[in-house]
Amino acid sequence: MNKSMSTTVWLLLLLTACQLVPQAKQTRIDEVPMYAGIDRSKIPEAKEADEKFISGVSAQFGSRAKASAIWVNQGFKFYQQDNLGMAMRRFNQAWLLNPENPEVYAGFGSILHDQGKYCDAMKMMDKAILLNPPTFQGIYTDAGRIFTLCAVEDLTLKDATKAELITRSEELYKKAQDLEPNKQYLYSSWASAYYWRGQYIEAWDMIAKERDAGGKPSERFLNLLREKMPESNRKLLP
Repeated sequence: MNKSMSTTVWLLLLLTACQLVPQAKQTRIDEVPMYAGIDRSKIPEAKEADEKFISGVSAQFGSRAKASAIWVNQGFKFYQQDNLGMAMRRFNQAWLLNPENPEVYAGFGSILHDQGKYCDAMKMMDKAILLNPPTFQGIYTDAGRIFTLCAVEDLTLKDATKAELITRSEELYKKAQDLEPNKQYLYSSWASAYYWRGQYIEAWDMIAKERDAGGKPSERFLNLLREKMPESNRKLLP
């Protein structure tokens, strides 16, 4: 075998090996909340594109705030379709249009929740709540759920911190009970939060409230709860 042939064979083997090695999927910057904190105004191409986008849609829909609300709705449509990448892109655009829109942060939090990043999601829900969100969207209920998940899933948290998060979760659920109309959704979520905390009696109490509100609890969740504590045990309690 001559030298040129050896080189050709070596290159073919190298290319084949490279194709066999799985390539790590890089996360797009527009699929990270708030574009991963990058100052887009210092990137000429991004700045120009953002200014053109904001100007165009603001003129089309009457204001930046109105356009942001529309983009949030698009984001949640993609979220409901489990297309988290497109959902995040829409929420980021909504954030560009109006960084004071609380539903933008609720959108970020929803996606981070689905990605299992509960404590990151909690921070986003905290931002949403600080901006006085509308109550009809279930933001307080979702925030209560996420605060509990952060508390029980992050094993690095100190006991005192976990206790604070659980207390905050309860406060959010109680506020949702006062303000949000969808009681079936509220009590279903609250029951799951109690389940994760190991408070099975309270979880059954919320299941009863969900039923009273006309809801139909998930059979899968009920089976999980029954494994921890049969419903009959709750009924025997004073």
